[in-house]
Amino acid sequence: MNDISDSKELFDYWHKRVRLKNAPLISAPDHIPTQELRHECTNYDSLRVSNEVQILEEPERSQVIAVIKYQCTAQVLQRRSGLLREKANQLEDACYELERERSRLGRLIRQLQEKLFGKDSEIRRLENRILALEAENEALRSDSAKDGAYKELEKEFDKLQKKYESEVKRREELGRNNQRLGGRVSHAKRNKEKLERARVENKELRNKLDRSIEQKESLEEELARLRKQLKLGIIEVKPK
Repeated sequence: MNDISDSKELFDYWHKRVRLKNAPLISAPDHIPTQELRHECTNYDSLRVSNEVQILEEPERSQVIAVIKYQCTAQVLQRRSGLLREKANQLEDACYELERERSRLGRLIRQLQEKLFGKDSEIRRLENRILALEAENEALRSDSAKDGAYKELEKEFDKLQKKYESEVKRREELGRNNQRLGGRVSHAKRNKEKLERARVENKELRNKLDRSIEQKESLEEELARLRKQLKLGIIEVKPK
């Protein structure tokens, strides 16, 4: 040092001689006493006992040691403050990113919930549709059974018609021989007309049965398709 009495040069000189070390301790988040930082994280101890300090006379030596102490303390505290502030900023950025990720995941969860609830609703709709189709199919089966009864009735009518026609022929033959049977023949003709109307009605019932069978087969096909879709988890339902 050229002029040890010059305070600015004295501070600048020892400022340049300070060396920091033990960075993990400097950046530790826990409270560290200033004295520990000065001794453990700077070269304070080696500077104060260096030859250039020891050759000085009092009170100049004490003045220099005080300057060294100040410089070591100031620099280690400044460094610690910068590191802790940098770490705080990093943690703040991390918290911000975590909050963004939390918001993103929250939106994703809500979207998945909406899809799952929507799928459950569609499944319930399909199940209700299947129940309705089964009920309609059962109704068609009842109609088919009813139409089957009409078929049986038609067969009985056919038998009665043949029997009646045979009887009519027999009576007509008798009528030609006996005019007294004329009234009965007229009555037989009226019965024949009734029977003919019954045959027409049975024909209409048969046509209705054919249409019911076709409708029943169509419903059974749709019911099988919906069951297959429900089993595979396919939600789309083909419109009627």
